[in-house]
Amino acid sequence: MVSPQFDPVVVQKKIEVLAERDAEFAKLAQTREQQRQIERFGEVREYSFPPNTSQVHVTNWVHSGWMRPLRFFYRNIPRPLRKLIKKLTV
Repeated sequence: MVSPQFDPVVVQKKIEVLAERDAEFAKLAQTREQQRQIERFGEVREYSFPPNTSQVHVTNWVHSGWMRPLRFFYRNIPRPLRKLIKKLTV
């Protein structure tokens, strides 16, 4: 015997009610944000993502062939010595 709470029909109805409430809240939030933008900017603005700043400051010299032995040496020295080198260079 399945509990009436877990009856698939009852569960589906509850999910539909929650989906309707969620849609109402989304519409309310959207109108609130549109009103806020109109008050602040005079129009509704479309969101634009900021530029990818990680690609702006690419340091390609680190990947040059002459750096490979230095990187190998640095990565294979003991960690306390690496930390000390980092502290001294910064």
